[in-house]
Amino acid sequence: MDPQAPSEIGGACLSRAARRTANLLTRTYNAYLAPSGVEVTQFSILCTIARGNAGSASELADLVGVERSTLARNLDRLAAAGLVRAEPGEGRRIVHVLTQEGMQRIAAAQPLWRKAQDALLAELPANQDVALLDDFRLLRRAAHAAQRTLAMQQSTTES
Repeated sequence: MDPQAPSEIGGACLSRAARRTANLLTRTYNAYLAPSGVEVTQFSILCTIARGNAGSASELADLVGVERSTLARNLDRLAAAGLVRAEPGEGRRIVHVLTQEGMQRIAAAQPLWRKAQDALLAELPANQDVALLDDFRLLRRAAHAAQRTLAMQQSTTES
C-alpha cells in the first residue's frame, strides 16, 4: 500500500470534509443559541415539528437529517423540558407536537439563529449561500444514489 494514500484520502474524503464542516457549524450555531437553552439540532427539530410535515418519528428524523437514535435522545430532552409532547398518530404511529412552551422557545431562539446565520453569511462571498445549498442538495442526491447502487450490488451478489 502506498504510504501517502491515507493522507490523500483524508484530504479528498467528502465525508470527512462534510463532518468537519458540520461539526464547526454546529458549534457556531450552538454558541449563538446558548441563551435560548436549545442547541441547533433541537431548534431544527422544534421548527420541523412546528411545520407539521412529519407523520411519524421516522419521517421527522428524515426531515431533520438525523439518525432515529439521535432524534429519540433529543425528543426525550425536549419532552423533559416541556417543549414537546408525544401524541397518538395514524395507526400505531406516535407524533410529536409543540407545547406552548415549545412555541415560545422557538420565538426566543429565532433571533439568535438569525444572528448566527447572518454572521456566517457575512463571511461568504455574495450569494454564495444559494450555491452552497445547491451543492449540499447535489451531494445528498449523490449519497442516496450511491446507497441505492450498493444495495443493488449486494442484492445481486446475495442472489
